[in-house]
Amino acid sequence: MRLSLSSLLVFFALLGCQSSPQESRRGSVDSLQAVNQNLERQVRLLRDSLRSLNPPETTLSPPVYFPSGSAWLFNEAKKRLDQHAQTLEEQYSNADFRIKGYTDNVPIGPSLQDTYPSNWYLSAQRAAAVAHYLDEEHGIRTESLEIEAFGPKAPVAPNETPQGRRQNRRVEIVVENRP
Repeated sequence: MRLSLSSLLVFFALLGCQSSPQESRRGSVDSLQAVNQNLERQVRLLRDSLRSLNPPETTLSPPVYFPSGSAWLFNEAKKRLDQHAQTLEEQYSNADFRIKGYTDNVPIGPSLQDTYPSNWYLSAQRAAAVAHYLDEEHGIRTESLEIEAFGPKAPVAPNETPQGRRQNRRVEIVVENRP
């Protein structure tokens, strides 16, 4: 069987040699383009099916902002969390969510180092403060609640200005598995 298959391949190869090199190359290019288009179509279908498997996320807006070097929730932050709690209860009652804490890039000063040894630690405290408030004040909790600490990573504004640093000192609530 192998011998006859090899013979057929040699025969077709010789037949292919009778056409001009340009025709042969053009046929190869056309064939490769068709294969490429088919693969691109398959990749698009796979991406679409993955999107349907991974439910979308929603980040509640606006984030909760914090003063420099603090994880305390002041009145403005509590009002914002009260609004977010209402949204979570009304629109996402069965959804899981994550709480993501961030800081600006200003190093922790000596007077706060005992409380917050690093920006990473401060961002975790901010996320924990938000989770605690939602749980204690609104009874909002989820079995899979996660808090995440990013410190100064992923700024949303330049840290060169006071306004930019203020925007980076934030906590975001990310809702998963939208109903």
